[in-house]
Amino acid sequence: MNTQINANHRFFIKTLGCKVNQYESQAMRELLLKSGFKECLSKETADIYIVNTCTVTHRADSESRYWAALFLRANPKAKIVLTGCGVEKDTDRFSFLPGMSNIVKNEDKGGIAEILRAAPPSEAGNVREGDVKINAGDSSTIGGRSGPNFLSITDFKDHTKAFVKIQDGCENFCAYCKVPSVRGVSRSRPLKDILEEVGTLAAKDFKEIVLTGICLGAWGGELPERLSLVSVLQALNNIPGNFRIRLSSIEPKYVTDELIDYIAGNNKICRHLHIPIQSGDDEILSRMNRPYKAEQLKAIIIKVKDGIPDVGITTDILIGFPGETDKHFWNTVNLIKEIMPVRTHIFTFSKRTGTAAYSMSDTVADDILKQRFQRMRIAAITASYLYRERFINKRLDVLVESNREKHSGRLIGYSDNYIKVMLGGPDALMKKIVPVTIKELNLIHTLGIVQQNS
Repeated sequence: MNTQINANHRFFIKTLGCKVNQYESQAMRELLLKSGFKECLSKETADIYIVNTCTVTHRADSESRYWAALFLRANPKAKIVLTGCGVEKDTDRFSFLPGMSNIVKNEDKGGIAEILRAAPPSEAGNVREGDVKINAGDSSTIGGRSGPNFLSITDFKDHTKAFVKIQDGCENFCAYCKVPSVRGVSRSRPLKDILEEVGTLAAKDFKEIVLTGICLGAWGGELPERLSLVSVLQALNNIPGNFRIRLSSIEPKYVTDELIDYIAGNNKICRHLHIPIQSGDDEILSRMNRPYKAEQLKAIIIKVKDGIPDVGITTDILIGFPGETDKHFWNTVNLIKEIMPVRTHIFTFSKRTGTAAYSMSDTVADDILKQRFQRMRIAAITASYLYRERFINKRLDVLVESNREKHSGRLIGYSDNYIKVMLGGPDALMKKIVPVTIKELNLIHTLGIVQQNS
């Protein structure tokens, strides 16, 4: 078999799901480029297609199959490769897809170049069922403490912000979530590697570094020193450069007094915490196997708001969990009204094999689910408006994105407390942090003007 890399080895990566997947796609991109592969700017011209899958919902699984089929139509002789959480446990559901060549498990993403080199695109067309190679690395590591080696990056293509993965795995076992079974136990990336990577990205003038992980707040918990996420923030504070640090998501139990105090006292850390709530009802939280009650959660968020001036809270809500009644649902709506998140991501329950909720029979009817989704959406939009309203005529430092809002043509960007702001100005402002005065808002948009001579 000829394994020589040549100009025909053109790849295209489609990423589904979370920031961790986006980070790992960038890492695979760099590994492939370093090995001599060429990246396509257009999906129509590639002969290797890599779909980095997600498995949070049934819809995510369907999207993976959709993209695999779309790519095969674009190039019937293409090599189709699936990787990511969607294929970690359910390879049988994907291996039969037409054109499928390789299924690469998460722990083997670091070997993507060698895997693709072993089967050149010229030999990948018309793959028959049963010919699919399952590249699983050492399966003993995914559930063990050592786990796979962490990938690394030196850039973040097509992004204004750079994501840095510092943690993998989860041990919470929420009843609706299959992530622990596909990502394994919590594993912390060495602090030395984190500092080196952030330093590299800061030197490339990324103005915002987003720390991410499957269960970010668990970083350091299994290390002999029993470190915490604050240890990472303290170390990053010593890296030179005009950039800010954002935490991607943190479970309520990791929102400690130490973390709140450190964010409040350090202007390099964004005044924003994404704290997944999921439900505001004690009975549903218990059924979900979430380790807190609604009042405890409310107390944590009050402490965050009292400790960090003007902090922005974002959250996740899961509606329609088995057994959810109107009373349970309205308890969650009322909690959203109280804590006023700047943004609420609303998900509807999706049965996932291998989870405790899979066998729960008291499901919510689809028509009721649709009604609750719309009611929750109204509550979330209203809560966001009431939070953003307090910033009218006030200054926010906004990181301007590298593309414009397609309907209005305005620049768009995010403040450190995660308010999405639309503003006028030249392209020269893109990828810069600029002072903006908030002048107007409606239920959806926040409008501002750039302060001059600041």
